Amino acid sequence: MFIGTWNTTGEVLETEAGPATTLSATDIYRWLPGRHFIAHDVDARFGEIPTRSMEVIGYDRTSKKYLARSYDDQGSSEQFEVALKGKKWSITGEAVRFSGRFNPDNNQLTGLWELKGKKAGWQPWIQLKLVRA
Repeated sequence: MFIGTWNTTGEVLETEAGPATTLSATDIYRWLPGRHFIAHDVDARFGEIPTRSMEVIGYDRTSKKYLARSYDDQGSSEQFEVALKGKKWSITGEAVRFSGRFNPDNNQLTGLWELKGKKAGWQPWIQLKLVRA
């Protein structure tokens, strides 16, 4: 469902972490050799600020869950639990989470990232849409 190149656009909402802006990105999902893990490469712009990241998604036999670990060009790394249930895709991390849905043709994913605030709890953060290229 994910494998391929996606063009991503989004609206970054104002939160206690930062001002409102736009998001544009290219997301590439590909199988790693052996087809046990998916690599996800991101080349994005938050407004005029470029950022790049790489994520590896795979099944963890110990926890019996699908996990993802991301790494970005700022030196940050995060772990997420990911789940695909029907057309619904969710990503849950300690400080961010995403809930989205694929369209009937599986060529578009829309959803909302939320950011855990220090004062206000979970806040809407990025409304985005990925379209298969």
